[in-house]
This record gives sequence, structure tokens and C-alpha cells, in this order.
Amino acid sequence: MDTAAGRRGGRGLILVRLRGGLGNQLFQYALGRHLSIIHDRPLLLDTSEYRAAGPDPRKGIRVYCLQHFNIRAGIAGPDETAPFRRYYRPDLLSRVLRRAGGLGFVYGHTYVYRSFRQAHVHYPRVLERRPRGVYYLDGYWQLERYFAASESILREELVLGEAPDDYNRRMLERIDAAESVCVHIRHGDNAYGYSPQHGVLPPDYYARAIDDLARAVPDPRFFVFSDDPEWARENVRPGGDTTYVDGNGDERNYEDLRLMGRCRHHITANSTFSWWGAWLGRRPGQRVYAPGRYFMHLEVPIGGYYPESWNIIDV
Repeated sequence: MDTAAGRRGGRGLILVRLRGGLGNQLFQYALGRHLSIIHDRPLLLDTSEYRAAGPDPRKGIRVYCLQHFNIRAGIAGPDETAPFRRYYRPDLLSRVLRRAGGLGFVYGHTYVYRSFRQAHVHYPRVLERRPRGVYYLDGYWQLERYFAASESILREELVLGEAPDDYNRRMLERIDAAESVCVHIRHGDNAYGYSPQHGVLPPDYYARAIDDLARAVPDPRFFVFSDDPEWARENVRPGGDTTYVDGNGDERNYEDLRLMGRCRHHITANSTFSWWGAWLGRRPGQRVYAPGRYFMHLEVPIGGYYPESWNIIDV
């Protein structure tokens, strides 16, 4: 990680507030990095959310994870984030300011906000506007079109900086040697109350995706990843040659992402972590299956969240 890149005073830079798990952090970094490239500005990451509170077992691991990748960004200090702190306060005024049109100006700097309900709706102004002072991005940016023009650079950077240990090296060898299919199941935080709006995908979704893929791909070998491996074993059984990957755990989910990205095909969950596993695994002939709803218990447009080549299954 290039920690020196952003230390050019407090002005003329891109500053991205990170929030959520690794999948969201990757979307937030990708947009920030794209803007830093097209505007030739340094990029800083605001990681204050992860310093403010420890991990919550209901959420899975919600810690800063991007340091494991070859990213090009520095970490913002209190001086860089100070002009924007009033937007963090959970009072009425702060909520109004954050949601007033999604765009504001703070002491000569630009502030852009998108809520999770807006994550899949394209907001072109974030790309069109020339940064003024510090360009502060706060929110959810879950669309490939925000960073598609910088895809080749991002693919070079979103690789782990350390070699895999013995467990992951052996798993990579098995994945590379097979017509490997990544099956990702998000269950823990969705089922136990932290993310009730997401909901849990029914096992039938996975069964239909597996059946369709098995008709299209000869001799598939399934690698199942989940934040709740026990539930996955009991409820999603692809049959044939299946491996339940459980050697990393939440605390090393970035290693799971490396494994997922090496698979040839993907069956995703309603999860940004899932999305990135499939995106990083893009290759000729890849088949990807995704649920037609991201939020099972909210009417939120899915917009352009999924790349056009993915196969969408109604749920």
C-alpha cells in the first residue's frame, strides 16, 4: 500500500470513507481509485469507522481489510477528515445534510453521499464533477460502471500482497486443476438479525443455479464458501465432487476471496463479497449466476448492479 501517496497537505485529493465488510470496501476503493486516476489526484481512505468500534459477532468481521491488497492509497488522519465529521453525528441536522441531494460543499470541499438504498442507482455527477478541494465520498457505490474505465489497473492492484499459506496453496491447486465452480452462501449476519433487509436466499435458488450450470459445464467441481459453513453443509448440497472451504474463517476472508476469484464459474449470493469473487474471476467462458433480488425484504431497485453477462435467477 502506498501510504505516502496522499500526504500533500489537506487539499486537492480524493478522500473515501470506508464502511462495511470487504465487499463494500472494494467498491468504495474502486470508485475512489478511478477518480484519483482520471483527475490525477492522490487517494486517501477514511478508516475511522473501524477504529471507533470493535468487531460485532452478529455482523461477521467488519474490519479494515484492504491493507492485504496491493492498493495505491494512504490512510487519512484526523486533520484530513475533520471538515466532514459533523456528517457522522446521528442527529437530525446531520441526517438532513447527508441526504440533501447527495452533494454538498463543506468549507470549500466537495462532499458526495449515497445511502445503501441508492447503491445500485447510477449517480453520474460523481464522475462528471471536477473535484474542488478535498473530494469526499461517503456511501455505497455498488456499480461496475463507476470504475469500468480503470478495470485493468484495478485488476493489477486487487491482488493479495502475500503468498498463500499451505492450506490455501493446496486449495488453489485443486481449483486450478478442475472445472471449478464457486458457490457462495451468505447466511450468518442475514439470518441472525444484523442485516434483516438482505434476507437469506432459499436453498432452491442454489439448486436451480446448480442444475442449469451442470447442463452447460462438463464435470463441474463445486467449492462452497460461506460465513456459516454448518448451515451451508446442511442446506446446499451440489452433489458429486464438492468441497466446503472452511480453512480461513471470517478473520481471513480476503484469502477466501483469492480462492473464489480463481474459480472458473460462480454462483453468487446477495452479497458484495460474492460479487467481487465473480468479478475477479472474470475470464472467457465464465458462467455466473446471481439472485434477481439483492434485498429480500426491501423494494430497492437493483439497477445495473450485475454485469450484463451474468445469469439472473428469480427469487
